[in-house]
Amino acid sequence: MKSVYNALVKLGLSQQVTVTTSHSFIIMSNSFPPSSGDPQHVSLNYVLFQPNPGSIDPVTNLHYDNMLYAQIDAVYAAIKALGHTDIEVKISETGWPSKGDPDEVGASMQNAEIYHSNLLKRIEMKQGTPAKPSVPIDIYVFALFNEDLKTGPSSERNYGLYYPDGTPVYNLGLQNQGQGGYFPEMVIES
Repeated sequence: MKSVYNALVKLGLSQQVTVTTSHSFIIMSNSFPPSSGDPQHVSLNYVLFQPNPGSIDPVTNLHYDNMLYAQIDAVYAAIKALGHTDIEVKISETGWPSKGDPDEVGASMQNAEIYHSNLLKRIEMKQGTPAKPSVPIDIYVFALFNEDLKTGPSSERNYGLYYPDGTPVYNLGLQNQGQGGYFPEMVIES
């Protein structure tokens, strides 16, 4: 990563191109409370950014109303525990499957629409997490398209905002620019 970044600096592209690496959240042995960097049962509303009582981190006394921000602050706490305070955290992949196998609780079109709609509202507010409220979060949504040929559980094929033919899986208000959406209708040529 350092070599790639140094090359971008030499080319004058370090402000336009961001170098990141992904880490599975599995690297965190504990993620609750966020300051510890121990999963526990959480409500679907907590995960979907819906109204809920939230949780209080007993170490920092910070209130969390959603799981994503708690996870992000768990990463910040882990980085700080390693002696770093200057490492920027970017969310390279978050999303919700619109369909899943019978044992994949919560994987539904309705929950995917709720998750992404509420996520977009949070992004639009440019807010940070409870531990870093003034640091907006860079978030990349997974994924643009459903991956029909991907192996594994059904959910793995159904994270996309669009079907492979370019039609939306559900309405997030991203289409039909003239009707309050962000983008014109997508056309995929075969």
